[in-house]
Amino acid sequence: MSNCFAFRFSESNGNKRKSLAIFFSSYVSPDSAVKIIKADIEENLAPLNVYILAVGADAGEFIGFSQVSFQDEFISFVGDANEKLKFLCITTDGRIEDATSSQCVAEELKQRILNAGMIEIFKKRKGLITSSSSYHFVKPSGDHCDKFIRASNLLTSGEEVAFLAISLLPHIQQGIKRIYVDTSSISYLISTAILMSGKFSTKPPLIESFESYAAFNQDFDFIENEDSLILVSATTSGSLVKKLLDKTTFNNRQILTLFYSKLLDGQAGVFDISYAIPGGITSLKATDCIFCKRGSKQIRIVSDQFLPETPKHELLVIKKTDFDKERGIFFKHFATREVLNWNRSSTGQADYPEHFFIDVAKVLSKPPESFSAALEKKIKKHVSRDVKTIIHLNDSGSEALADKLKAVLGNDANQIDWLKLTQVDEGPLKDSASVIVIAGAITSGRKLLEASRKLRCIHKSASITYLVGFSKLPTKETFEQLEKDLELGGHELVVLRKCPMPRIKEHTKTAWDWELEKLNQCADPLTNMNGEPLPKILSARIKTIEVSNSDPNQLFLLSPVGHILKLRRTFAFWSDLELETDIATQADVYWTIQSVLHDLRIRSDERGLASTYHTTLISPACFDRYNDGVIQASLLRAAKPTELNYTVDADFSRRMTDVVLAVLHSWNNDQGEAALEFLIAIWTGRMELVDEHLKEIIYVDKKHMPEEMRFIIEQLKAGR
Repeated sequence: MSNCFAFRFSESNGNKRKSLAIFFSSYVSPDSAVKIIKADIEENLAPLNVYILAVGADAGEFIGFSQVSFQDEFISFVGDANEKLKFLCITTDGRIEDATSSQCVAEELKQRILNAGMIEIFKKRKGLITSSSSYHFVKPSGDHCDKFIRASNLLTSGEEVAFLAISLLPHIQQGIKRIYVDTSSISYLISTAILMSGKFSTKPPLIESFESYAAFNQDFDFIENEDSLILVSATTSGSLVKKLLDKTTFNNRQILTLFYSKLLDGQAGVFDISYAIPGGITSLKATDCIFCKRGSKQIRIVSDQFLPETPKHELLVIKKTDFDKERGIFFKHFATREVLNWNRSSTGQADYPEHFFIDVAKVLSKPPESFSAALEKKIKKHVSRDVKTIIHLNDSGSEALADKLKAVLGNDANQIDWLKLTQVDEGPLKDSASVIVIAGAITSGRKLLEASRKLRCIHKSASITYLVGFSKLPTKETFEQLEKDLELGGHELVVLRKCPMPRIKEHTKTAWDWELEKLNQCADPLTNMNGEPLPKILSARIKTIEVSNSDPNQLFLLSPVGHILKLRRTFAFWSDLELETDIATQADVYWTIQSVLHDLRIRSDERGLASTYHTTLISPACFDRYNDGVIQASLLRAAKPTELNYTVDADFSRRMTDVVLAVLHSWNNDQGEAALEFLIAIWTGRMELVDEHLKEIIYVDKKHMPEEMRFIIEQLKAGR
């Protein structure tokens, strides 16, 4: 632990080389100074000068620096000590004097030293708390801001606090009996300044917190006389000082702000940190808040310590209106047509299967009228005489879309070179005419970017049109970034249909991975918790998952009576789409639920699941509202574990436990279709309940239940 604080500073505006200041609050150590100088020079150029600062020191305290060993080291690193080494003393009233002459240093030099040290501490200790695009802060004043100053972050090192206290010394007058602070976190700094002042040997001033704006709601009893001083920790507007002046008889001379980026006329401050804040601080009235208008969440700064408010735990009830019109149009055209698949590879090779797979070839075999019309219109618009090459990505969907183009173009197709992306050679394409790149469906756009790199060789006047059947890019922002990257140089990205979906990557652990992990443990006698062999239905699931089965009706476990989970007659999200629910696959339902949850997650308002700070869970009421087993299974598999962690609130856990128990008791009728899905969610740990509620499930009467249900419940019991 260092007994000094070191930093660089500029002695004047004209000096490009900075000097090094080393501050000691207690005893002065030449050995420590040498170590600091060595370490500093390893990272920076040799300093212009070295200043040794000490509190209450005289010339005798610096005698150790005249020893030959120190002088030799100093000369080797910096230069002649007689020219380059300066000794400064800090007096009890905050003056800085030359140790040899006892003369005060120039005011400009003093301010440069104090300001540079303060800025070093401010940056190093992260005195500025910055929001992100998804949330912003609500200050105790009620104003909304994108950043706020938290003074307590700066008060973690004794040497640094002592250095900051130097600037307070001129304000610590002997007659002061009480000092009011807006937050108790700055009391350490005030106490250090009082001690350094040496003016209160018997009875130091009382330090008391009035808790910022809370003082005006609680009628805080200020003693409003000349013996009192008020210190405000930080401000970006000067509003708290203004309110204190309005509500009390204190004057500007008695109210001091420590850290500020802006003060009102007449207000006094100690540390101006405005030039340490890139872009400044945006602080607005709630009614004018631009962050709220963008959908940014609010985090309130509360309490005497100016901390972000205690995290909230909230439940989200999913409503039919969360499935918007655009989603409805997409599912009306493509659901129940065996188009929306899962866990399928986009090529015939052994690549990672796509979690959300659109069968473009199936779409094109019997396309919806609107899709077919849009495709033909785009072909006529973008396939000009200048187009000599059409390239399609290597998957079956892209190939099917290319074949559709050939059919629409008829004889004109014979004048065009048709290539797979793997066949593209930059040599023959050098200075070629315009090109069309075809993709059946894109998840990230990486293959299109690969194509764009290969096509940099075409003629400068030629264009590239990227024709995409379906975009599954997860957000508007990711799509716009891809569009921007591809359209550099005047090219164009044309997408027929957009269906944003969550990105499930190769390393993402899905609900099926969690399930397989548990089942394999039980299939292995060495890891089986209670030695019971896996029941038939669960044993069959291992093979189903391991072979990457893409059957659109084998996403979920069977019902306890052995039936495949299927939609019943009504499905709230499809109620206006005129779809035949009896031919809907599990994949159709899973796609629908995933799209709803995905849209809720990317919302930044209070109606969504997305939250940087608060915990938002899927309400147990959703499982009552959407009680088809296949919908419940889709919710359980599509949800993130954090969205099913009901241990954060005992009341939430109670309600979810009641839902699970109702499903388990109804295992032999429609209301209990998803009983195994609920149990597997709890067993894998994707759904969590308070321990005392979990006991109710473990000790439920399972005498007449199927063996699969009994087996999982016994595993839950053994795992406790």
